[in-house]
Amino acid sequence: MLVIQRRRRRAEDGFTLVELLVTMLIVTVGLLGLAKLQATAVSNTSVSRTRALMTYQAESLAGMIRANKGFWATTGALPTWPGFSVSSAGVASDTGLMVAPTVTNCVNTTGASACTPQQLAYNDMYTWGAQFNDGTASSAFPNASATIVCKPATGTTCAASPTVPHGYDITLSWKQKIVGVNRSTVNSTPSDLTMVMHVQP
Repeated sequence: MLVIQRRRRRAEDGFTLVELLVTMLIVTVGLLGLAKLQATAVSNTSVSRTRALMTYQAESLAGMIRANKGFWATTGALPTWPGFSVSSAGVASDTGLMVAPTVTNCVNTTGASACTPQQLAYNDMYTWGAQFNDGTASSAFPNASATIVCKPATGTTCAASPTVPHGYDITLSWKQKIVGVNRSTVNSTPSDLTMVMHVQP
């Protein structure tokens, strides 16, 4: 009877030191994995937020193009089909927006002083470009760039006064750091991200 009681007491003893260390190791590994998942979730949320903001920027440009069909859908006798780009240093090119005589900035008015479609396009693009990235650190997206390129409805080149309006590709590019899930995806430098929106005037 005495032997049985001693065995029961030994079975009721607490965890050994080894068992405790193993438990702590398992918990630690689990917490590290949870921390990694948290960092990845925060990174993905940041990327999604920036993508949403870029989508709004592209939609803003698309709205300007659709609202000014007199310029973007026909362009009349302009020598070069219009295009526009913004680089990390601000407006890089404004093909077709400025021709002789020099187009001046103009907001839409009525009567004899009404703006021409070309003046409106110039105003729209430069106003948008200055807010998007004017080459300063205070820009909304200081490391981003944007381009508007004509895509012909038929053929390979954008001809003036088309019977079917040409389309435009709005391309926005930016840099953003993304948290790597494992060693093969870790990148210390920001990744290049791009989105393209096609618009038909």
